[in-house]
Amino acid sequence: MSFAPRTTTIRPSSGLGLGGSQNSQSSALQARIHEKKSELESLRQLRDLSAGLAGQMQQLEEKLATLSDGTEAVAAVMANWGSVLRAVSMASGEYIFCVFRLAGDIALSARG
Repeated sequence: MSFAPRTTTIRPSSGLGLGGSQNSQSSALQARIHEKKSELESLRQLRDLSAGLAGQMQQLEEKLATLSDGTEAVAAVMANWGSVLRAVSMASGEYIFCVFRLAGDIALSARG
């Protein structure tokens, strides 16, 4: 019995074995790169929104400082308001007293 000689040929990889492993790694790397790019975009948006929020907080701080100054001015006026009313009351009381006195003097001079 004699056997026919065998010929062996090497075929290119069909995605299995070592070549398939490289494709799998490349695909995993591409997916990771895509994930990181998406994460970077989200971080950029967060940075922009944070900058906007910081600007709004700065404006709020300025408005609160103005409000505080205005509140102090109103408090000073309110603290003096009692004195103002007392002065007006005294002045009007003196005026009424003077009017009655003048009326009495006029009545006395008219009688006599």
